[in-house]
Amino acid sequence: MPKLSRSDLTLAALGVLGVLAVFGLYQSAFPLAIVEMEITREDAVEIAAQFVGNQGGDLLDFKQAALFTGETESLIFLQKSLSPEDAARWAHDVPVWSWNVRWFQPLETEEWLVDVGVSGTVAAFRHIIEDTAAGQHLDEAAAEQIATSFLASQGWMVSELEVVSAVTDVKANRTDHVFIWRASPETIAWAGDGDGEARVSVRVQGDQVGGYARWLQVPQDFSRELQNTLSVGTLLAVGSIVITVLLTLAAAVIAIARYRSGDVNWRTAIVCGVLVGTMFAISIATNWPQAQFGYQTQISWTVFIGSALLGLVLLSVFYVVFVTFPTAAGVSMARDYFPRSVDGFADMFAGKIFTAKFGAAALRGYALAAVFLGYLTAFYWFAQRFLGAWLPAEGPYSSIFNNAFPFLTPLTISLVAAISEETIYRLFGVSLFKKLTGSTWMALLIPAAIWAFGHSNYPVFPVYIRGIELTIGGLIFGVAFLRYGLVTCIVAHYVVDAVALGTPLVTSANPTYIVSGLIAIGLALVPGVVGLLAGRRGTPSPAPEEAAA
Repeated sequence: MPKLSRSDLTLAALGVLGVLAVFGLYQSAFPLAIVEMEITREDAVEIAAQFVGNQGGDLLDFKQAALFTGETESLIFLQKSLSPEDAARWAHDVPVWSWNVRWFQPLETEEWLVDVGVSGTVAAFRHIIEDTAAGQHLDEAAAEQIATSFLASQGWMVSELEVVSAVTDVKANRTDHVFIWRASPETIAWAGDGDGEARVSVRVQGDQVGGYARWLQVPQDFSRELQNTLSVGTLLAVGSIVITVLLTLAAAVIAIARYRSGDVNWRTAIVCGVLVGTMFAISIATNWPQAQFGYQTQISWTVFIGSALLGLVLLSVFYVVFVTFPTAAGVSMARDYFPRSVDGFADMFAGKIFTAKFGAAALRGYALAAVFLGYLTAFYWFAQRFLGAWLPAEGPYSSIFNNAFPFLTPLTISLVAAISEETIYRLFGVSLFKKLTGSTWMALLIPAAIWAFGHSNYPVFPVYIRGIELTIGGLIFGVAFLRYGLVTCIVAHYVVDAVALGTPLVTSANPTYIVSGLIAIGLALVPGVVGLLAGRRGTPSPAPEEAAA
């Protein structure tokens, strides 16, 4: 039986406490919206195509794209105003989440767009045609009759609807009408002016129904207040990004200066940067459905594909540079100030992962990930009860559903985030600020805060709460960087992100996505399995700090 060091036992014990915190407090800290994801992308496309066919549309020569989206503003309003059960009911019926299916032709105006809710019902559609397209010039009464007949065909009780507005748009070759009704007498009270209410609209183009939608009308005061609050978070995030760019430029200057004195290992830095750039390229490439959905028909398909490929290459090269210079400068400086922290880092990027040293670091990474997840859970449990923090209940929405291969998203994005952020903020950042301030604690705190406030654009309130949460989290990773080394931090960061990104798949209530989620989370176990196998072949390496004791 391999002997565990005192430091390893401490980390393992804290990891166990972290797991207990997650299991004991998770539902209180991160409530789940009571909404099930009942259909897949394929189901939504089939439902939407059938709907278009029923409207007389011919999709034979059209390209198709689908995107899963959620209305964040509506979700926040519902959850701030109602009980979890009532909020879930409204979110399901409005609906807040939906598959947006689009059919289009390059260089042609005509498009069909259909939104399919998570329950499989059509929530909206739009038939886009030329403004000059011919049609009839109906008066408002005749157009309203067409609109209400359509609503009746969709299951609406027209007699229960209350007219809000009717707008007429006279074009050269036809007249269009847009009618909006209040869909239910039930409203959602809010402390400010106005109430939230469900609405439904129908667009009549000539004598044909060309649009339909149902949605939650959020009070304007609430919307303005929310956007103002989120803009503060965006400003904090942008500030963090600017400082990060400056850090990267500083890393480039330092790396070049140290290279001239023969103190830079470019091979490790370049391999690290290329790996991150490659993973980033894969993540973007597999997210093709989202890019395709955003295609603007005013440009040719060839130009669009070429632009997308060029953008992919340029962004990937940017990531290579973004990681290479901080890695090169960081390893060089860390050898001066924290030499034990980079133990095994070069070996990892030389492919030496089936070793006891890497295996021990990987297992410590899993323990650190458990500590971090437990801390996050306890933080939000405490913050919501005693600090006035608030975050929306998690629902079925995640951009992961827009990936062509959902199980690849946790793998690629987690690797990109883990390697790039740990090399920039821990490896280089901690070493740089140790040199500048002479204080180890300031060296840990400053890059932790820069990293933390870069996440302030999430809908968590107050907007600075994520900065506080992750500054503390950054300090945890910083201490781990000094005590256990960079490899442990990279593995832990990867595991945390892989589990977080894979969770929406597992909780989607859809068998296909559940399997994908389990695969994703299973992939996150690879470093731990490697560590276990390596540990069986010999005694695990002691923590870097203890190795030098």
